[in-house]
Amino acid sequence: MPRLLSPCETPMSAERKDRRSRAPKAPKAAKAAKAAKAAKRKAAATKPDEMSAEVLAFIQAIDDYKRLNNRPFPSWSEILEILKDLGYEKVGI
Repeated sequence: MPRLLSPCETPMSAERKDRRSRAPKAPKAAKAAKAAKAAKRKAAATKPDEMSAEVLAFIQAIDDYKRLNNRPFPSWSEILEILKDLGYEKVGI
């Protein structure tokens, strides 16, 4: 006997839902690996008191540029200009 559909379900959405419910579940090892990767990413985040003065100066320069130019996401070209303004230059081509 076919299942009754709710008012907002279409026959296709009901079919997809049935198919998803029969899909195999991810093994525990895969879930554990995913959790380990997330923990590693979180641990890689450096706290300000663990950063060098050079890194803090770069972060401050980027933040200043974003605020002054109303650019929440500067392009790579803009970041290169910020680096040049900080005094960095390419040595030996």
